[in-house]
Amino acid sequence: MKIFYKHLSPARRIVLFFLTVIVIGSTILNLPVLQLPSSEATYLDHLFTTVSMVCVTGLSTQAVSETYNTLGQVVCMILMQVGGLGVLSFLGLFYMDVNKRFNYDDRTTLQESLNRDEVPDFTVFLKAVFTFTFLFEAIGAFLLSFRFVPSLGWSKGLFTSIFMAISAFCNAGFDNLGATSLQQYTTDPLVNVTIILLIVTGGIGFSVWFDLLTQAKNRRSLKNLRFHTKVVLSLTFLILSVGTILSFLTEMTNPDTIGSLNFGQQLLTSLFQTVSMRTAGFATIDYTKAQPITLLIYIVQMMMGGAPGGTAGGIKITTFLVTVFFVKSQIMGLPHTNFKKRTISPEVVQKALAIFTVFIATFVVALLLLTLLEPDVDFIYLVYEVMSALATVGVSANLTGSLQPVSLFLIMALMFIGRIGPITIITGLNRRKPSKQQTLHYAKSDLFVG
Repeated sequence: MKIFYKHLSPARRIVLFFLTVIVIGSTILNLPVLQLPSSEATYLDHLFTTVSMVCVTGLSTQAVSETYNTLGQVVCMILMQVGGLGVLSFLGLFYMDVNKRFNYDDRTTLQESLNRDEVPDFTVFLKAVFTFTFLFEAIGAFLLSFRFVPSLGWSKGLFTSIFMAISAFCNAGFDNLGATSLQQYTTDPLVNVTIILLIVTGGIGFSVWFDLLTQAKNRRSLKNLRFHTKVVLSLTFLILSVGTILSFLTEMTNPDTIGSLNFGQQLLTSLFQTVSMRTAGFATIDYTKAQPITLLIYIVQMMMGGAPGGTAGGIKITTFLVTVFFVKSQIMGLPHTNFKKRTISPEVVQKALAIFTVFIATFVVALLLLTLLEPDVDFIYLVYEVMSALATVGVSANLTGSLQPVSLFLIMALMFIGRIGPITIITGLNRRKPSKQQTLHYAKSDLFVG
């Protein structure tokens, strides 16, 4: 087994680790001791829940609070935590605890799992990942306890606060509040703002937090931040601002969503949905009652996702940025892809285009299949469901629980692909090495495009 593992590429190791956790997790959740006496969940439901939790998506066929007891919900928290940080991060922490040195292959696998290239400070970075995670989750649970403890009691209130904090920071989208989820807290500033902050902190990427911490320790100005950090922070602010305004404008007169709320509550609710579409999966409104144009805006936001190296999914906002500016450079006839007086390397541009192309191709194929499997469902809801699964968002127009088994397997596959990354999946499955003939540089063709 060790020899087999040693010969696997980093991409295949990532796929194997996640598959292993899914199989083990679904088997454990299927145990009767973890379920409520009233639970009607089948193994398929437990498998779907496990995939969704490990892939930090949030889609489910059965509500957590109506399926699992306290012990079962503890297992759910562990699955979300493992999925959010990545299986390999936990293995890396174990390696450090037993003072085992990383070999080159181990480092490569961990770096690919966390989307990080630097090697010298990787051990320090990995420790910082866990420090940031547990610190932010603890703060979030503490703040949420001021709402849940008074209403649910000390034990259940604290437990719910911890569950929600882990789910929000990992962008998992699960809750143990019941069938209505956070819709009962639509206008609650404490719950909304706390969940928003947890989602954003988990979604901007660990590299950003590591850079911020490094600059703070060295007492340097924010001007010394890495270019990646500056781009992620500015893009995050821009996307959240524009998304909130668009969501507000399209739903402000809709009495079934935010039309009956006051101005401040409308803005808060619009902001929450926009943040949640960064792959968090929480909802404080019923999406079946939202305007089609609003759902379309949300679909675009889901596709963009969060930042690389964090708990968010989607193609990632930096990938979207590079793709947009590459197209701009081509339209303007520019020789390079430039952004903010920086030239983006051709390798990065090629990778961004590959990710974008494979993501869209996967989305289109999956949408065609789901449309064939579920012909009676409104098309916009199918688009919403497919993008939500592939971008590991977890929001749904109350559709997931009514899908037939074969459709559920398709959704599970999309969640897995979205969490691991389409490129990683393809790389992991591709066993063939390019032939010598494929690597040759031939004479230029006279093919025309456009």
